[in-house]
Amino acid sequence: MRLAGYKKLGLALALGLTGVLWALPALGQMRRAAPPPPPAPPPQPAETEPRKGSPLRAELGVAVAARLLESDESSDRIRGVARLGSIGTTEAIDALVEALEASSAAGRDHRARLEAVRVLAPHAKRDPVRALLVRELTDAGADGKGAVSSLSALIRDTAALALARAGDKKALAELVNALLSGSGAGDAASRALRAAPPASIQPLLEARKGMSPALATLLGDLGDLRAIARLRVMLKEPDIEAKAAAAIALAKLGDDAPREVARTWAARPDPKLQRAAAEVLAYLGAPDAARLIATLIAADATRSEGIRLALATPSPELGRVLAAAIPKLPDADKARAAAALGRAGGPDAPPALAALMHDVGRADLATAAALALALLPGDAARAALEGAIAARGSGAAARLGVRAGIVRALALGDPPEGLPDRLEAMASAKDASDRAVAAFGLVALGAWSTKQAVERACPAVAPGGHPPRPGLGACDAPVLDASARAALVLGPDDLRAFRPVLDAAAPRFSVAGGVALLADPDARDISTVRLAAWAEAGGPLAPLAARALPSRDDEALRPLIKRLLEGSDPTVRAHVALGLARDPERDAVTVLANAYRFEDDAAVRRAIVRALSRRAEVQRRPVLLLARDLDPDGGVRALATSALEGRVLDLATWTPHSRALVAWVTVASDDPAARAHAALAVRADGLGIPVVADPDGVLLVPAMPIGTSSLELAPPSSPGDAGAR
Repeated sequence: MRLAGYKKLGLALALGLTGVLWALPALGQMRRAAPPPPPAPPPQPAETEPRKGSPLRAELGVAVAARLLESDESSDRIRGVARLGSIGTTEAIDALVEALEASSAAGRDHRARLEAVRVLAPHAKRDPVRALLVRELTDAGADGKGAVSSLSALIRDTAALALARAGDKKALAELVNALLSGSGAGDAASRALRAAPPASIQPLLEARKGMSPALATLLGDLGDLRAIARLRVMLKEPDIEAKAAAAIALAKLGDDAPREVARTWAARPDPKLQRAAAEVLAYLGAPDAARLIATLIAADATRSEGIRLALATPSPELGRVLAAAIPKLPDADKARAAAALGRAGGPDAPPALAALMHDVGRADLATAAALALALLPGDAARAALEGAIAARGSGAAARLGVRAGIVRALALGDPPEGLPDRLEAMASAKDASDRAVAAFGLVALGAWSTKQAVERACPAVAPGGHPPRPGLGACDAPVLDASARAALVLGPDDLRAFRPVLDAAAPRFSVAGGVALLADPDARDISTVRLAAWAEAGGPLAPLAARALPSRDDEALRPLIKRLLEGSDPTVRAHVALGLARDPERDAVTVLANAYRFEDDAAVRRAIVRALSRRAEVQRRPVLLLARDLDPDGGVRALATSALEGRVLDLATWTPHSRALVAWVTVASDDPAARAHAALAVRADGLGIPVVADPDGVLLVPAMPIGTSSLELAPPSSPGDAGAR
């Protein structure tokens, strides 16, 4: 899990011509009905050239668009690009290409360039357009047209995808050239070809006597069996790196040709060949793959690569060698090796992981071993945790075993014997961390209802959900915080039990109560003033507060909604977009469409597409088509495809299977008082959840979807306030 800050820059702006173009037929009728116009006046002396074309063309045609592109205002230049794209004639497209020269105002405007790449994508088979797209692909990486912009990568990736979707020989040849360059443009070309594979791989291979390793890798990833013959030829080349890439690509395609070659490489002392051989045999599912991976793990030069392969292709044969290798590994690799050991399983894994759990000198390694043991099926793993729980010790080591037992009960439905009794005993402990662990387990496993947990933590909160009385300051904060996180395992009704805590004057308590906003996206019984204050202050409550604001959109609130949607925090921007899905104002769809056009963060664009899936207005369709066809992010494209098929893509706060997925995070700090951080856990699907760590700095966060999540920490001095560390 990575740590992410709050501050990123994003802007959104868009204008359209739909209303103007719609008015043209009516304008024509008015002209036919009007009396004949008077004779045109003679040209004015100041005119050096007569105007060409009709008055209508002068007002709405290429000439006007060209003047807009030369404007000092970025919004005018964007309008000019859009106007030329809507005209769509050869003359208009040529004018747009010419206007984007590097020295021009439009050529230096990143927004205008991005809009132009999108407009020109349907014309990518034309030579001038292709040349411009290639220039954007190769120049945007180094940003050869001016200062670095947050849109540079988006321009480059969109240009690459436009070339890939064109699919003609010249465009594919340019992408291959970029791929072989090994630069950022090469990475963009590789992603684009994977997203839009060519109908035939022949253009990728033409006019090339030999293939590079990068091209061989791409062919293996494309999954096109027509590449097998060419890759087999590559196996005979003298270049070892090329032969290795070809062998791995063939193995990915399921071709058995490199099997014997790989076994020959395995017997050589060259580490590169041994790594390639192990990967080939692993992809082919060969019986001797595990033995070769074990050889890699045992050698200093290949140990890290061996652990990577052990994680990808677990086997019980690897248990003993992984256990023996962990003490020799660099600190950065030890936790990975413990995870690989847990995935490998077998008779050697449980005792080795149990021993690592008691390594008091390496808390991170002990935590990784405990998590691996919690997720390892079988009686031996459960018995190892039962031993740790029954030890009845105190302190961090005792809590480690209990937490692992809770995770096992949630993830595998296989709770260690003695866990419920141990949790009940810890609930009355003097140590605040012990009470927090107990509260989390008892709520998550159903022994306490959330109402009971809130009343136990805060006796001042009256039964029935009434607002808390002034005695809320006497709350047992660690119990309250842990119970709120545990409630994520349960349904929306259980989350609502924390609603009274949101009325606390102290931010320390309201962060934990923020989970109640997950059950009520519109925050119907919270004032707009309070929501606005939370949203603008930043911190763990800001995203969910920002999500609720659009449900009460009006003329007075719209400026704040737009300001949040254009702000520096991508998580807040994404949640504002999610809230606009339920905005009662019909023009909210236009706000979403404008926000999408120049949004550089893929997570925010995913949220915008999710929101558009709930809207019924016709303005949503062009944005969804653009997202489906040209967005560089695969998640955005997939969501847009589903939205165009009529699916509503709401984020699910809770599912029957969500309890099985638990994130385990440790917040390290030299100051014990600073470990109980307030934080925002941003799930892989983009939903932000306010949480507070236990006093010992440990966070168990259930109901986390599969994928990459992040944890954004608020300052330790004021857990509910704005800011991040």
